Amino acid sequence: FGLSNKFDTEFPSVLTGKVAPEEFKTSISRVNACLRKNLPINVKWLLCGCLCCCCTLGCSLWPVVCLNKRTRRSIHKLLEWENNRLYHKLGLHWKLSKRKCETSNMMEYVILIEFLPKYPIFRPD
Repeated sequence: FGLSNKFDTEFPSVLTGKVAPEEFKTSISRVNACLRKNLPINVKWLLCGCLCCCCTLGCSLWPVVCLNKRTRRSIHKLLEWENNRLYHKLGLHWKLSKRKCETSNMMEYVILIEFLPKYPIFRPD
């Protein structure tokens, strides 16, 4: 369903001077822990759903869809918490985004780190 089982913990060079590498690694580790907790259950339901797919006319895959949606929602909540805790104060915004794979037409989820525009606070309204 496009959701990765683990995100890379390597510190991107673009964030040098914006975020401490330790903070970045901690945030990615939290996301990976959430995935590590939820994905084994999703795989078991996917295998069960695929085995029973012909008998149930595809209805056996609904639990997998719901579990995948729940996993995405929990990652969204985690990233919002991280944004409110630290990254919005640093002028960054993390979000989970759906993108097309470079090698095929399949879709995948990636974590985007966007730079928030600086507001001119000394300008009159």
